[in-house]
Amino acid sequence: MRKFTLTILLGIAVAAVASVSPLTWKSTSLDLGSVKVGTSQAIAFEFTNESDSPVYIQEAKGSCGCTKVEFPKEAIAPGATASITASFQSSKVGVFKKNIKIKTSSSEAYTYLYFSGEVVL
Repeated sequence: MRKFTLTILLGIAVAAVASVSPLTWKSTSLDLGSVKVGTSQAIAFEFTNESDSPVYIQEAKGSCGCTKVEFPKEAIAPGATASITASFQSSKVGVFKKNIKIKTSSSEAYTYLYFSGEVVL
C-alpha cells in the first residue's frame, strides 16, 4: 500500500511539473486606469522563454470582440523575449475586466492574461 501511494504521488508531481508553462511573464495583469469611451487602448504583455527548447504561441484569443490580439507566429527561442499585444476598443461606459487566453506548444494548460480599468465619458 505504501509503494502504491508513493507511486501515485510521484505521478501527480510529474504531471504538475509537465503542465507548467516555460514562459515567464513580466506581468499577467494590467490596470489600464481610465479609458475614454470610443477610443482604442494598446496593451502589451512581455514574456521570456525560460526553457531549453523553442516555444510556439499556438493561440491567443481575447475574451470578447472588443479585444484584437496579435502574437508572434515564429518560434520563441530559448532565452528570447517577446510580447503578446492587443488593442482594446472601449465602447461601453463602466468598469471592465477582460482576459486573453494563451496556448503554447509546450503546455496543455492555458495561461490567462488580464487587463482592467474603467471606460469613462
